[in-house]
Amino acid sequence: MTNKTIYFIPGTMCDERLWQPLWCQLETLSQYCPKLIHLDIPTHDSIENIVSHLAKQIINDDCLLVGFSLGGYLASLLATTYPNKIKRLLLVSNMSSPLTVDELKERIRTIDWIKANDYAGISTKRIYKLIHPVAYKNKSIISTIKAMDNDLGKDVLLQQLMVTTQRKNLLPKLSKMSLSVTFCIGKQDNIADFKKLTKLTAFSKNIKVEAIENTGHMLPLEQPVLLAGIIKNCFNQ
Repeated sequence: MTNKTIYFIPGTMCDERLWQPLWCQLETLSQYCPKLIHLDIPTHDSIENIVSHLAKQIINDDCLLVGFSLGGYLASLLATTYPNKIKRLLLVSNMSSPLTVDELKERIRTIDWIKANDYAGISTKRIYKLIHPVAYKNKSIISTIKAMDNDLGKDVLLQQLMVTTQRKNLLPKLSKMSLSVTFCIGKQDNIADFKKLTKLTAFSKNIKVEAIENTGHMLPLEQPVLLAGIIKNCFNQ
C-alpha cells in the first residue's frame, strides 16, 4: 500500500470513532500506510452544499474515497459531481440509490416524532436492527454507536435526516465513469441489499460488489479486519 491518502466520510450520527477499529487494522497491513483523513458531514441546508463542502477538503486527487451508509451516498454524489476529484471509490453499506418507499415513510415518521418529543438517544433495540446477531454481545460496538449518537445529538440527527432524504439514483452515472468503484455490504444488512445491487451492477465494467457474511449495516465496526483487506485491494488497483 503506497504512502498516499484515504478519505473517509461517515454515516448518519457517526463520527471519527466509526473508523478507529478499521484504522488500527490498516496500520498493521503495511509500514507505508496511507494518510487516513476523516471528513465530518457538515451541517448545510442541502445535500449539494454538503458535497461541495466535502469536495473542497479533498486536496489529493489521487486518492481512495471511502463512504459509509449516508457517507457512501455522499461519496457517490461527490464522485459524479466532481469526476476528476478522485480515482477510487469504496462505498460501504450503501447502494448509491434513492431511499425506498418504506424507508421514506419511516424517515418521515421518525422526523415527526423527534420534533414532537425529547430525543433520548438511539435505543439498543434500534442498534440490534443495525448489527448482526453475532455482534449483540459486543459491548464495544454498542457503546460506540450510542456514544456517537449521544454526542452529536438531536439537532444533528434532525438536520441529517431532513436534508438527505431526497436522493437520486447515481448508479447509472457511476457505471459510466472511468474510476474504480467497489461496494462492500454485509449479507445480513437490513438496509442495503447486496443481492439487488449485484443485479443492478452486473454489466458495469468498473463496479465490483463485495459481500461479507455474518455482518449487518455497521460493517466498519463489525468487520474491521475484512474491510481493511478490501481497502488495501481497492487502493492497489
